[in-house]
Amino acid sequence: MTLLPEPNLSIDTNYLDQEKRNVGFETTLKRVSFHTLGCRLNQSETNVLSRRFKQSGYRVVTGTEPADICVINTCTVTEHSDAKNRQAIRALHRLNPEAIITVVGCYAQINPEEIACIEGVQLVIGNEEKMNLTDYLEHVTSSGPPLIVRPKINKNTFCAPVVPYSFSTPTINSRELEEDKCHPPQKENSYSSKKTDTKFKSKEKNDGDSILSNITSSDINHVAKLDQFDNKTLHQNTRAALKIQDGCDFMCSFCIIPFARGRSRYREFQNLKEEASMLVKEGVREIVITGVNVGTYHIGELTILDVVDYLNSLPGLARIRISSIEPTTVPEILFQYMNDPEHKLVPYFHLPIQSGADTILTRMKRRYSVAQYTDEIWRAFETVQNLCIGTDVMVGFPEENDSEFENTLNLLDKLPLTYFHVFPFSSRKGTPAFHMKGQIPPQIKQKRSEILRELSTRKRFAFHQRFLGQTRNVLWESKAPKTNVSGYTDNFIRVVLDQTYKTDLRNQLIPVKLNGIKGQTMLGKFIPS
Repeated sequence: MTLLPEPNLSIDTNYLDQEKRNVGFETTLKRVSFHTLGCRLNQSETNVLSRRFKQSGYRVVTGTEPADICVINTCTVTEHSDAKNRQAIRALHRLNPEAIITVVGCYAQINPEEIACIEGVQLVIGNEEKMNLTDYLEHVTSSGPPLIVRPKINKNTFCAPVVPYSFSTPTINSRELEEDKCHPPQKENSYSSKKTDTKFKSKEKNDGDSILSNITSSDINHVAKLDQFDNKTLHQNTRAALKIQDGCDFMCSFCIIPFARGRSRYREFQNLKEEASMLVKEGVREIVITGVNVGTYHIGELTILDVVDYLNSLPGLARIRISSIEPTTVPEILFQYMNDPEHKLVPYFHLPIQSGADTILTRMKRRYSVAQYTDEIWRAFETVQNLCIGTDVMVGFPEENDSEFENTLNLLDKLPLTYFHVFPFSSRKGTPAFHMKGQIPPQIKQKRSEILRELSTRKRFAFHQRFLGQTRNVLWESKAPKTNVSGYTDNFIRVVLDQTYKTDLRNQLIPVKLNGIKGQTMLGKFIPS
């Protein structure tokens, strides 16, 4: 839809009339758009929120369409994440000046007052209550100050809403499951931004946020990129994330997540089974186990092994993938599962290292040594055929010297890793690392990041070369207009179909011969029958 720089996009009656003619919706139906920043856990939670809004009678629209409510699910892992959050909020407000801008998630948990000072924001909800967002919208008034809802994060086991796309059957309500976790909005949660609005706007201008009064092509592009990210997550049945855990007890010195998401807690086993079963019935072929620290999952005698075993028993499910897991929390039997061609757990393993120097790991308060990490990687590599191993690495931690960085570089080069996610250290207020001496200049962090990313590109290319000429099953999951079909192998190689194919292959598991490499992807062709 073409966006026009008009002051009130939410009264686009032509659009609503067309919607009514096309799909039978009443013109009074409220439209909501979702925008997700950050991790796969956020993606999973946005998916559930989207389903709950549909169940409540809302029309979910794409981010660049007019909306009555815009929901931004935020990340706060770095200062750059915070800046991206604010940029997204402002862009959405300019595109939908009359919409209720609602900010939820980790940034809303850590800095709700700062968010409330951004023009257009009317509702801010932290992590504890964000899944009950629809309950709080009725308390929002356009003339009143922004409503902030940020109760203390519960430490108990939890249940998540199980909401199917088809609402013909009864659904589970999270409030019925967890009445003790309800925190109705109170008057003292309201916050007026009038007195401090100028202060925060000045700060945004300094950190690179764009503050414009009119809709720009940059706004549209910015929101469109977020929307592409969400569409892949929310509107296809190919792959779905299953949240089994939240929060963390490890308290690494650089990490804000235990403050944003609370201490480690686990999802009730029966509740996660119900969602997994529902997802498979809806056609999901791959389930990704997700959380902040999934390897620590335990309720009574149940562990992550029981989660994997249950998923493996589900008829119709083709693949199980673990999104990321902390070193020393991996049950070794998972390697045996990955190597068993009859088992649904795929040969994929993402194990964050953060640094290849024991001195840095100690200052980070990581719970392993370089030797322990190295041993775990090699045991996995030697056990599982065709294994893809990814990692996270941080550069520029306080006092990281050239020798310590070289240790990291050399270790990453020697280990059988496929790729790295490289993060420059970001000082987060409230964490021990914020007060550490020896902060590394930005230009050094940037240079070290570039060196590691270059190595990661070479490692991924070498990994892809190993599979040239081989045939592997691909779960096809996208077919955008005017582009080729793409999908992933079990060991996380993104494959683009190197031939014209008009039939929609999404959600089909079909083998192809890998016959080329293009950038970070491989090219594949169907084998003639």
